[in-house]
Amino acid sequence: MVKLEYLLLELRDITGIPFKPEEEIKKLDVKRGGIILDFGCGTGSYTLPVAKVVGREGKVYALDREPLALRRVEEKARREGLVNIHTILSDEDTSLPDESIDIILFYGVIHQIRDKYAVLKELYRVLKPTGYLSTRYCLIIKKDKVIKIMEQTKLFSLIEEKGKILNFQKRL
Repeated sequence: MVKLEYLLLELRDITGIPFKPEEEIKKLDVKRGGIILDFGCGTGSYTLPVAKVVGREGKVYALDREPLALRRVEEKARREGLVNIHTILSDEDTSLPDESIDIILFYGVIHQIRDKYAVLKELYRVLKPTGYLSTRYCLIIKKDKVIKIMEQTKLFSLIEEKGKILNFQKRL
């Protein structure tokens, strides 16, 4: 199942149906030198495009629970000469320092996480006070459900909506 899911994601990335991750990245306020966490990175649909935007001055942490996915990210990064991507094998703990991340990409995984509060608490811990968590709703998980999950934790507040992208800031 996992391999089929990754194949479908890569097919989406190539065809742009129903969307292209590179275009979605343009909707975010990613800056050169930024520090990004792609939580649930899969095969790197967002990881690689965002790594190009932050440049050598920045870093992208690609976290996934599947070793196969991380190997695929590493292969693609090597092929494209991207040296600013660091992979993390985990399903919750990032092992990153407190308040070290500018933007968290949290796409396509919220519905798969059992202990949503524990994961969101970890993401809250690593996110800078000036940063934001970006997620996306789709056919699998509707906008109202995403907002409800985020509000129930009392950790994040919705700050903007850009198409199907929802950006949340830390509640202080």
